[in-house]
Amino acid sequence: MISRRRFLQSSLSLALVPLLPRVAVSATLSVRPSWQAFITGPKFPVLCNTIGIMKANKNSADPNAWTFWSEVHRLNCPHGQPYFLAWHRGFLYRFENKLREISGDPTLTLPYWNYYLAPAVPAEFLDPSSPLYRGDRTGFDVTGALSYDAFAPTIIYFQRGKTDAFEPIVEARPHNRVHNLIGGAMSSILISPKDPLFWVHHANIDRLWVAWLKAGGGRRQPAPTNTYWSGTFTYGTGIDDMPRVWTNNTTTYLGYRYDDETLPTQTTTKLTSVASALTAGAPPLRPSLHLTVPLGSSRPLALDERSLSIDVPLGATDAARVRSLMLRPTVGQTAETGPVRVVLDGVRLTALGERGGYFYNVYLNLPEQPGTSRPESTFLLGSLGPFEIGVARMQAAMQGMHGMQEMHASHDTRVKLVFPAIEALRRVWPADLDKLTVSFVRVDGRRQPVKGEVIRVESFRVEADPAF
Repeated sequence: MISRRRFLQSSLSLALVPLLPRVAVSATLSVRPSWQAFITGPKFPVLCNTIGIMKANKNSADPNAWTFWSEVHRLNCPHGQPYFLAWHRGFLYRFENKLREISGDPTLTLPYWNYYLAPAVPAEFLDPSSPLYRGDRTGFDVTGALSYDAFAPTIIYFQRGKTDAFEPIVEARPHNRVHNLIGGAMSSILISPKDPLFWVHHANIDRLWVAWLKAGGGRRQPAPTNTYWSGTFTYGTGIDDMPRVWTNNTTTYLGYRYDDETLPTQTTTKLTSVASALTAGAPPLRPSLHLTVPLGSSRPLALDERSLSIDVPLGATDAARVRSLMLRPTVGQTAETGPVRVVLDGVRLTALGERGGYFYNVYLNLPEQPGTSRPESTFLLGSLGPFEIGVARMQAAMQGMHGMQEMHASHDTRVKLVFPAIEALRRVWPADLDKLTVSFVRVDGRRQPVKGEVIRVESFRVEADPAF
């Protein structure tokens, strides 16, 4: 069955066939600078003025209006899909051209926020008199979002479906985590482009893609003709779609580059918050607040400002089954069919949770005492926050389970999230399998987090397939 959203996208694609995509390739590359460099130059007031003009236009059907671009993102963006990075590169490219058109300045460029060097939200976005300001942000430091996992020398493949591929890792961390920690519009996939921080954040994600490919060391991505790029590079009516030929090229094909195209490292990053221990690569200790749920059984959860652990006791039979599954090849298995998985069913945000400014890292068998030499990624299953829940809502809507307007309006939309656990078990390789411990470790974007329930889960459970 074709969902309503996919049908509309297909119809728009057909309608745009007569329009040849216009991609201006300049002999002279424009340079997208860091935010810190950008604000010292003459283009900063031009950008602010242009954004102010767009915000003053209240016609969301007009490409010259600020809200128009949020609607484009809501109706077309692919998250958790193979062309996530490429679609957003085209989105930024079209938006940058619109900025130039409205400003009358053909040399205006979109800067990037390098939060690996400056993790606090730039001061220019906190001025209530500026068009860069939004009053709904609930976090102001994204240090806790920073991760170096996607930049490891072992991450040489790009595409989903490959072990340790770049695109899904960089989307999960830092991309999703930054959205979560800023909060407000940024923590909602439906309206995140309304926050000017969205654009400088995504410019940095695009820059990291460039840096990853330029780093060499065997890093590569599929050819433009590969079916991996089979998604729609369409941005709706009023915006030309993008040709597929550029998907395997650097940004030079589109006529721009970045002033810094090197990968961040832990030695160059400035850690300034209480989350620095996490971003330095050390795992947190297992939270002391404990619950117990037998393997295969379920219980409701309510997540608040505290971190917690859930013990899953294993008898001799269950322990033997899990050990057997750890030894079995898992080629071709998905999150839904993985042999051992953490399942959160009936997940929804509270009104407080919708505001964002936080997320939870989900771990398996964190150490109880300090001193482990293994990195945080050894124990990490994934992250859970308002942005991930919003993506799951959108995917449910695409499958026809909910209407887009219903999804936007209701805090009660419930979704299912699955964290495959077998690879983490193999990395940890516990000597004693008397229990599994799943930990939800809270990370906040401000020093004093707001207290209260933010996420409710109707059914938490750990599932394991039969051994034979």
